[in-house]
Amino acid sequence: MEYMIIALIAFIIGIIVIPIALFVWIYIKDEKQQEHSILRNYPVIGRFRYIFEKIGPELRQYLFSNDNEEQPFSRKEYEQTVISGKYKSRMMGFGSVRDFDQPGYYIRNALFPKQKEELRVSQSPKIETHIYKIDSDNLFRRSEHAEHIKADPYYLHPDDVQVIGGSTCEKPFYVKGLVGQSAMSYGSLGERAITALSKGLHQAGGTWMNTGEGGLSEYHLKGGADIICQIGPGLFGVRNRKGEFSWEEFKKKSRLDQIKSV
Repeated sequence: MEYMIIALIAFIIGIIVIPIALFVWIYIKDEKQQEHSILRNYPVIGRFRYIFEKIGPELRQYLFSNDNEEQPFSRKEYEQTVISGKYKSRMMGFGSVRDFDQPGYYIRNALFPKQKEELRVSQSPKIETHIYKIDSDNLFRRSEHAEHIKADPYYLHPDDVQVIGGSTCEKPFYVKGLVGQSAMSYGSLGERAITALSKGLHQAGGTWMNTGEGGLSEYHLKGGADIICQIGPGLFGVRNRKGEFSWEEFKKKSRLDQIKSV
């Protein structure tokens, strides 16, 4: 009986007394402060204004903004990128969600579309990688599994490969792909992300990574990817102890086999 009384008292304190005491404390604190007129005029309730303000971006992202509103990439563009990269599927709907009164590019159906074997691209050697297959995707449950595949690379056709510095460089840059990693420096990504990107880009082949203004690091070189070494205003990696541009450091970096352009 004593234990039941103690449990009942603890329940009352936890459910009633503590919340009321907290409510009173917040009310007095809000009413006496001089920094926010909203909280002073509407103690406790006024705090919901700041709560909704904090979660506003999430509310707009998932509830109020349509699929094509967000910038620089809309929810639809982000979704299509994820589906293409993670699931290797480009089967996606288009049409009525777009405003056809606005200028832009639109898809025109072809009676006999080209098959991938007919495209003017090189599809060898194959790339060994993993893709994800969705097993279940409903309101309350989502499950998927990874599968090992050999994917088509879609390099440029050998006749279309772009040669940079063919007549001016000892080691010209042969560009087999149209897509590469844009400038993201070591300082903004960190060693693990840089290492992972280097390995992934090397595995994909036909592409490159731009070091960004932070300059070349050992982590850019770990994966063996083709590298565009960017020299920013800070001259990171190509300056002497006085902070001035160093031709010796520049030549040392440019002689590395992985550095394809600067």
